[in-house]
Amino acid sequence: MNDERFDRLAGELLRLIEIPSPSGNEGPILEYLEKRLQFLDLPSKRQMITENMGNLVFNPGSKVLFDLHVDTVPEIMEGIKCSPYLDGDLVYGRGASDIKGSIASLIIALEDYAQITKGDVDFPASIVFTVDEEQGGRGACEAVNLKPEEVIVFEPTELDICTMEAGAIGVRLNFSGRPAHGSDFEAGENAITKAIEFLSKLKELPFLEGEHPRIGEAGFNVQALFGGSADELVIPSRSEMYVDFRLLPEVDHREAEIQLRQFFEENGVDYEIDDVSPSFRLDDEVPIARKLKEVASAKLGLSLQTGAFKSWSDAEPYVTAGIPAIVFGPGKLSISHTPFEHISLGEMDVASRILTAFLVSLTDISRDELNISRVR
Repeated sequence: MNDERFDRLAGELLRLIEIPSPSGNEGPILEYLEKRLQFLDLPSKRQMITENMGNLVFNPGSKVLFDLHVDTVPEIMEGIKCSPYLDGDLVYGRGASDIKGSIASLIIALEDYAQITKGDVDFPASIVFTVDEEQGGRGACEAVNLKPEEVIVFEPTELDICTMEAGAIGVRLNFSGRPAHGSDFEAGENAITKAIEFLSKLKELPFLEGEHPRIGEAGFNVQALFGGSADELVIPSRSEMYVDFRLLPEVDHREAEIQLRQFFEENGVDYEIDDVSPSFRLDDEVPIARKLKEVASAKLGLSLQTGAFKSWSDAEPYVTAGIPAIVFGPGKLSISHTPFEHISLGEMDVASRILTAFLVSLTDISRDELNISRVR
């Protein structure tokens, strides 16, 4: 990557990171993108979800759709700020990996595409910048109404083409105990201890058995545990826990939900199922995946791997509606949402070149006219 591309990618990403866009406050970044992409001279519209929140769509009506969510988790989580800065090839900051690095890569790809085609061909895709992905996913559910034939959903996959995705069930569990003086703990019943002891029982659930070669083990994440007070010497009488269950692709989310409800009721646990997201699995040779692989190989000398996305993404509503959607993008899922979230500019550069080549492949322009250097 030369200095000019380094500066373009780094500058674009840092500008995006400097615009806070936690879920529910996506307006400023959508305004920026609406102005930033005016050079494409494409029709655009808003898909309103509420009076003050909606998706931004460019060139609606195309068969191929790029879906990129603009919202992030908060900049400060667990009292720790995710500060933006540049360290060599790495850009740090909230959204760097999830997914402002993808947005910056696409913007640079679009600039390169415009330079190659010089406006002589119709733009071959639609682009939707969705809202609410980190919360309820309402943006993607609305974007389904664009009725594309195939979709690339951008998420941090380390440039793997993900044709399958894990499902999830989120559950709030409430435990009750009996208060007593903290020094006479035999006289009380500790609600936090009950919650912790119950965790070991969860492994008995049938849908939590097994392992998938791409996704990993079936299991769960204890996302939050509340109760008690460090300043009061008393046995906690209430405790609340939030558990996020991972569903492997072969697990039916409806059957998993039935198992959970029966299990909680049999054990006398007060519960609320907060969210249910089905997993999905497409054929690895689904056309949109094959096209992306072929372009990366033919024009850039890259061999993209097929993978699986471990989290819910905007892809699920499309697949549920019968529209093939793959998940793809630069960045690493495991460091997203952390105080040290970051992304490699080198990986963004590769992603950008792939996207330019892919867009050109969708037009009538001769592939021989495409001048994009191969990745070494």
